[in-house]
Amino acid sequence: MPASRDSAVIKGLGVLARMNDLVCVAARNTAGGLLMAMTAIVLTQIVFRYVLNDSLIWTEEVSKTMMVWAAFLVAPWAYRYGANVSIEMFADEFPPRLRRLLHLLLNLLVIWIIVVFLRESFGMVDRGFTIRAASMPVQVGWFYAVIPFAFSVMLLVGIELLLRDVLGLVYPRDDFTVPGSGTLMEGE
Repeated sequence: MPASRDSAVIKGLGVLARMNDLVCVAARNTAGGLLMAMTAIVLTQIVFRYVLNDSLIWTEEVSKTMMVWAAFLVAPWAYRYGANVSIEMFADEFPPRLRRLLHLLLNLLVIWIIVVFLRESFGMVDRGFTIRAASMPVQVGWFYAVIPFAFSVMLLVGIELLLRDVLGLVYPRDDFTVPGSGTLMEGE
């Protein structure tokens, strides 16, 4: 860490990093729980359809919703820890300072996209509350409610990553990467 580790920016980064870590890990674990529940629901549907010869009408809609929720809940964690697909063979050939600058520009672009999607997601949820689900007496807006949450958390993650990029440019000898990023271990 730099000599001026008491600066407000670095303290703010620490608070934001701890908050992002807690929220991202909780959302990721919730996504895992949803995937397990989705699997149980699909298996239940198979038993009802092929063993009991009686289909449940709600299982497909609920399992699809759980799959979408799981994807949106794991997205902030994947963004923060660099678990998304990336092509780095060209970037690895750049000098470290240029690589950091490129990373900063890419994070700015991602943040801009997240802000656009976040703004649009509120309208999508609002419109969803005017539609009922096909197989259940539930408004579709509840299915869409995860979208603004996920984009809000991704925005906070983007701000953290942007701060890390800026600090990495200002203090090039110090390591401001997210601890554990880029090295996913079994069980992570």
